[in-house]
Amino acid sequence: MKSAAKIILLAFMAGLAGAFVFQQYLSPAQVNEVIREVPTNFRQASYTNDKPSEEITSRSFEAPADFRTAADKSIRSVVYIKNLQRNRRSMSFFDYIYGREGAGSEVAIGSGSGVIYSKDGYIITNNHVIKGADEIEVMHEKRTYRATLVGTDPNLDLAVLKIDAKNLPSIEIGSSSDVRIGDWVLAVGNPFNLTSTVTAGIVSAIGSETAALRENFPLELYIQTDAAINPGNSGGALVNTDGELVGINSSIISRTGSYAGYGFAVPSDIVVKAVEDLKKYKYVQKAYTGADVAEINEELAKRENLKDLKGVFVQSIKRESAADRAGLEAGDVILTLNGRHINSKSTFDELLTYMSPGDKVLIEYRRNQRVAETYLTLENVLGNTDILDSQSGLSEDDIHFSDFLGAEMRKLTQVELEKNGLKYGVKITKINKDTGFMRKLNDLKEGDIIVAINQRWAGDPSAVANYLERYSGRIQIDILDAKGKQNTLRYRFQ
Repeated sequence: MKSAAKIILLAFMAGLAGAFVFQQYLSPAQVNEVIREVPTNFRQASYTNDKPSEEITSRSFEAPADFRTAADKSIRSVVYIKNLQRNRRSMSFFDYIYGREGAGSEVAIGSGSGVIYSKDGYIITNNHVIKGADEIEVMHEKRTYRATLVGTDPNLDLAVLKIDAKNLPSIEIGSSSDVRIGDWVLAVGNPFNLTSTVTAGIVSAIGSETAALRENFPLELYIQTDAAINPGNSGGALVNTDGELVGINSSIISRTGSYAGYGFAVPSDIVVKAVEDLKKYKYVQKAYTGADVAEINEELAKRENLKDLKGVFVQSIKRESAADRAGLEAGDVILTLNGRHINSKSTFDELLTYMSPGDKVLIEYRRNQRVAETYLTLENVLGNTDILDSQSGLSEDDIHFSDFLGAEMRKLTQVELEKNGLKYGVKITKINKDTGFMRKLNDLKEGDIIVAINQRWAGDPSAVANYLERYSGRIQIDILDAKGKQNTLRYRFQ
């Protein structure tokens, strides 16, 4: 009996040893590819009616243009992009037994399309296509290139890549400002490294914000089209009937993640501005007025006693901002920007997108039925006119204003963190002297950096504001003041 047990134990140990040897030395190299197209937050439902239109099969369809010329001019400029992400899980006992790949050996692949921006190798794609990549590959005409990431703008869902190549067939760029609702467009992509795909449709909307769009996608401005944009076409080209780039395909709204009627693209005029900024600064230079404006509809016009629906309504002015220094006030109606008539918030937002901090603009506005003009010098997200880079810039989400506190706070930039020897910190940039809870905390000043609250690191301004708004009892706030002196403040909130 003991002899049989020894034989079984010996056989089991020999099996383990054999599996280990096969795994380490004899098994062929293998990469497990997992295709991940669009993140789950890009797969949202937008339809309440699942019935197909009965008119689609019965109505006649006649294209007003020859799409072959446009397709021929653009398909060679569209590339296939691989997002390579190594698996970082550790090996388990059963991985050795069953011969599974070890940590770092599996490669998850996200994929999409891209557009050749210039002959020397600059490629445009979506931020969500390359997000989280350890390595990025660009495939064009049977050649594979290793790409470097130049920069990204998540708010526009854009990314710029660079490959080592010359004399590439760059796309001809048109002006999206010439695009009108009803224009024919083609969506050109290169999904799954197959032959380029081309779908046709019309421009169905042009704007800046809709509830559905802002809820599901990061786009700030867009061209909406009914040309089929499937997940693999993300980052591809939206071209006009002359084959000129008028947008970068970005998103779809559907229940399944496949095309179901609406697609969105970033307008080419905005793309060019963003690409040139990323090439030069690694950061998109965004301009701000310091005025919070709203679309004028009939309800707002009646409430504010406005004589028409032209322009945008100034809801509030940030203190000591560009708009404040230019003399604008809450209740004003901005009519023109550098001579361009403003008939919607989307027009106002779009014109600002083409500009940079430090640009001086002429604003025509109406106040109490009187029209006046003023010059305004645009600012960056930090409230000054400096040109920012990836180390000194922030996004709008990094800045938070609390009505209850009467204070504005923001994250520290990477430069500020390194300068002050900090890993975390939230800077108090504005304190309202007339209203708000923070004005009662006499030891807290504008320019102070909140490092920790009750021995918890402070890194997110909205989280810090929420904590201070809701807290009751004794509280300890560790700060670094504007002179670099560390201090601990103690209060009791009731």
